[in-house]
Amino acid sequence: MKSLKKFLLIIITSVLIFSCGYEPMFKNLKNANFIITLSETSGDEDINRLIKSKLKNYSTKEKGLKNYTINYFTDYKKLILAKDTKGNATEYSIKVNVIFTVLSGELRKEYNYNESFNMKSNSDRLKEKDYEKNIQNNLVNIITRKLILQLSKIQ
Repeated sequence: MKSLKKFLLIIITSVLIFSCGYEPMFKNLKNANFIITLSETSGDEDINRLIKSKLKNYSTKEKGLKNYTINYFTDYKKLILAKDTKGNATEYSIKVNVIFTVLSGELRKEYNYNESFNMKSNSDRLKEKDYEKNIQNNLVNIITRKLILQLSKIQ
């Protein structure tokens, strides 16, 4: 009897999910109808390098696609949020701010993205540095996805 209930629950759930019109938000980002050319960059070199590597998939030269020239400025801050009794930092706030300027013919749009993450300090400095790099990568990934989503909405 329990297996019949589970089976019916799975069938009903499947029917509801597949018939509701659900579609992943970033489904069509790989099939973008535009080309990105990175022009001027300034700010934090590590963040700039990460952004460039994330956007290189959209720089293939194909005819008939919209071409966007992008300039961007990055700002990276690691702020101390809390200290222990000895004065050592125990918690940090990592903030990444990127201002993209998108140019294409008459079009000129500016997008400003801010992402932050609170990070606990680690006694092993090497592990802490690796964790910080991982957080930077994740924040840049979020920012570049937001930019690609905005570019895909431009008509």
